[in-house]
Amino acid sequence: MPSQPSSVWISSSGKDRRSDAAHFARCDARLTVSAPLAGAPSARGHARACPRADSRPARRRGTSPGAGAASPLRARPFRRRTRPEMRFLHAADLHLDSPLRSQALRDADFARRLTGTSRRVLGRLVDAAIEHEVAALLLAGDIFDNGVGDVTSRAALAAELRRLGKAGIPTVMIRGNHDALLDHARYGPLEEGVTLLDAARPTVQVGDAAIHGLGFEARHVAASLLPRYPAPERGRINLGLMHTSLGGAEGHDPYAPCSEADLLGHGYDYWALGHIHRRFERRSETALAVMPGIPQGRHAREPGRGSATLVEIDGGGVRAREIPLASVVFETIELDLGGARSLGERVEAIGKALAGAARPGVEVAARLRLRGAGTLAAEAGLARRLAEERCEEIEGVHLEAVRLAPAVARPAPGVVADLAALMRADADTPGFRDAAAEFLDEWRTTLPPEVADALDPAELDALIEEGLEALIQRLGVEAGLG
Repeated sequence: MPSQPSSVWISSSGKDRRSDAAHFARCDARLTVSAPLAGAPSARGHARACPRADSRPARRRGTSPGAGAASPLRARPFRRRTRPEMRFLHAADLHLDSPLRSQALRDADFARRLTGTSRRVLGRLVDAAIEHEVAALLLAGDIFDNGVGDVTSRAALAAELRRLGKAGIPTVMIRGNHDALLDHARYGPLEEGVTLLDAARPTVQVGDAAIHGLGFEARHVAASLLPRYPAPERGRINLGLMHTSLGGAEGHDPYAPCSEADLLGHGYDYWALGHIHRRFERRSETALAVMPGIPQGRHAREPGRGSATLVEIDGGGVRAREIPLASVVFETIELDLGGARSLGERVEAIGKALAGAARPGVEVAARLRLRGAGTLAAEAGLARRLAEERCEEIEGVHLEAVRLAPAVARPAPGVVADLAALMRADADTPGFRDAAAEFLDEWRTTLPPEVADALDPAELDALIEEGLEALIQRLGVEAGLG
């Protein structure tokens, strides 16, 4: 394996520095690195930003004195075809120390293994940043789970960012709606090499990049923040950090809404977004915006393996790829047992479905949604026992819940169809849902914990729909229609 080049950068004093642990603990001058200087090789002016560059050090040049960011001397005009490669790692919505909510946690051993899950994910994030030798770690809000802040959560974050700093990698972050009220000053200054962007300091330079960001100053921001973002800086790669609901997303209230067209047309090369807990990308001819999603799902409504996004920017454009981080994955398995002719076939089908959910290196909390008439569909307890027995034989798969979805019934004619329509119309009224929510809250207090956990108030709509389907099917069967 070829040796890695030394990380050479130009400080505000004009001297070459090595990004070793001792120096970085004393100085965060890397956050004010000059742009490529005239006559210097454009792809080698910052070896840390370009790990594949050769080992020749950058040409030494002095910089103008000053208390603020270093000012480049005779910076050459920015040309996309000659811009250096830079790597960044982008994450958001860590919700540090937010608890997992899963019925699978009834297993004491599984629950014990999941203690501190979000902190382990934070450690994996820092590991990935070091492994990929990124120019900076970008955190786009909701680092914590509330605006109060916990001393131990703060200490865990500080320790990991300190470890990242010792590797010569700075962190740039903004506040989201969950940590907008977090008073960092209450716990002392941020770690060396950590920059919190806000209205007072909306831009920081990292190598050849200008990173812009505005955080939440209140719990809820109703207006777009985009008009307040700085214009892109000529001669530099421009990245923006924003916590936003964009045009809106199911399950998310509108926070700092912004149209995708306006965002991509602002002139930045890359937008590091946060707030929506599922990953997606939006691209134009000149820009890329990524919502990385939550790096560690906390319940069944945050499924899939959470990740961060590795961003690479060079003369060929902007590229992004997922870096998986989650140590626990929530999966919903849809399984139709209508074709199973015997109990043995049903058991075999459940076993295959659960085995197929196993993933190397992660724990899977699996929710089974079963369809199919017969004994199994009529006996929820039997379905669960069968699934639990199969899970005991599969490494890394834990049963989160079993849901029985009635088989799709044929359209019911006459009075049954009319009654079904009336029930659905009534179920869609706010009064019905309010009454159902109140009943559910009261009922859960009378049930054993393992049963109460299955009746998650956040899934009220799904519970109502499943109940309606079962009732309509039962009416049809009793009327001789099923």
